[in-house]
Amino acid sequence: MFVGNPVFPISFEIEKVAGLIEATLKKKNWQSFDRGEVKLVLQPVYIFYYDAVFEEGGKPSGKGERGRLALNAETAELNKGLAETMPPDNKLVKELPDDYPLIVRKPLFSAAEAEKIALLKTSALIGADRNNVVLTGFKVVYYPMWLAFVTVKEKTYELEISAVTGEIFGEEQVPEREKGFVEITKETLHELKEPGAWVKYSKEIADLAGDKIEGKGSSEKGPGVLGEIQSTGLPSFLHEPWLLPSIVLVVILIMLVFFWP
Repeated sequence: MFVGNPVFPISFEIEKVAGLIEATLKKKNWQSFDRGEVKLVLQPVYIFYYDAVFEEGGKPSGKGERGRLALNAETAELNKGLAETMPPDNKLVKELPDDYPLIVRKPLFSAAEAEKIALLKTSALIGADRNNVVLTGFKVVYYPMWLAFVTVKEKTYELEISAVTGEIFGEEQVPEREKGFVEITKETLHELKEPGAWVKYSKEIADLAGDKIEGKGSSEKGPGVLGEIQSTGLPSFLHEPWLLPSIVLVVILIMLVFFWP
């Protein structure tokens, strides 16, 4: 497909988009979601050079500056990073694969209007009088973005992915899902299959047991029925009610680790 204006070359192919979206949603604990058709959106930007001379005390200082900037043709925002990373003209493309679902956006203001906006914003950005700033080489270039819609819990969200860098935008709109008990249990069991995890959990249980036996974190027990039972020398789990369930839980975990599929 032929595109009139030059386009940044696509480095992040459409085949990678699905995997990126899936990984992004899984980080937010979404295992089930619907993804719509991915489309390629060409966003127009004005690329231009600027030359400026600075003044001191109302007189030319002899200091000058030259650079390149990009003006978003939809939002009128300046973007220095995009202009600096634009490849040479011979690396830009004017043809795209025919099988890409394509949306070509048009500039919302003319080149003449863009020059006036760019002059105003550039002079403010670099701190120079706009009468001492000249803009040259104005041209429209398209920046490619992948557009995808995902639906989770019957609500649809729009995600944009740079077809140049693979950076994703809009993921903050998607809420994070709280994990259920079964998921947390599975993750814990998976972690316990690693030998190092047992050291960690064993130490935590031992520390907890030590604190309980020494009476840390609890009020002192005075004389009475409970004090009499503790002085009889009965097994610890009879006068430490928390201990028996803890031991049973550890045994269950061990069994699940070794027999869980």
